[in-house]
Amino acid sequence: MMTNWLFAISALALGLALIALVAVVITSRRQAELIERQQQRLLMLTETASEVLSLREQFKQDPSEASSKTDFAQQQVVAQLQQQVAQLNEEQQQLQQRLQEVAEQDPGSKLYQRAAKLVASGASVEELMQECDLPQAEAELLTSLHKKGA
Repeated sequence: MMTNWLFAISALALGLALIALVAVVITSRRQAELIERQQQRLLMLTETASEVLSLREQFKQDPSEASSKTDFAQQQVVAQLQQQVAQLNEEQQQLQQRLQEVAEQDPGSKLYQRAAKLVASGASVEELMQECDLPQAEAELLTSLHKKGA
């Protein structure tokens, strides 16, 4: 009986020791990852600082050369931004074209587009009902919406 208790206590102690070991390993891995990320940031900051110092030295030695390098860098940034704007404009045009194609493929939207044109040209509720095969309620709704929008 006593050996069972000793065995249970030793098994429990071993289990707790294993849990503590796993916790220590996990914590040390997280700290190692954190240290690695901090080292990468520090390296990037060091490189940036050395570039800034280099530019300062160049500016002190020859202000016109540093200015021309700055102008060149600014021109590159402007060119990249212009390229991105052109690309975004092209994507917007493609999306608008695709949206128009989808709208034209929907037969219901064609009917309502035609009805909207008729309302804009001054068609009556009865004319809408006849020309577009719309129920009276929809024809009245379109007419009232057009009157509110005008």
